[in-house]
Amino acid sequence: MPVVLFMVLLAVQFGLHLHAAQVVEAAAQEGLQAARGEVATAAEGQTRAAGFIASTGGVQSPAVTATRSADTATVTVTGSAPQVVPGLALQVSSVASGPVERFIPEPERGT
Repeated sequence: MPVVLFMVLLAVQFGLHLHAAQVVEAAAQEGLQAARGEVATAAEGQTRAAGFIASTGGVQSPAVTATRSADTATVTVTGSAPQVVPGLALQVSSVASGPVERFIPEPERGT
């Protein structure tokens, strides 16, 4: 009987890990969309990603970092899945990166 209970707990732990992985990926994408706007900042992306995680839940100890250069915005989200099986702390992370939106004058555009 203990083996069956352990297997059920492992299945629940795996499901929580998958959910946490999807939440951090979606949060990174949300943050990227906010950070890559033409007049946006990295702080806006970080705030949007952190807000997404707070409203969705399913991630413990989330950490969000965002950077933005003249050409690229990057948002990194890390955390851990809720722990059901003692001693099995599963970390999750996601990085979303993309070009910054900007205006390119007609003569400089490629055809």
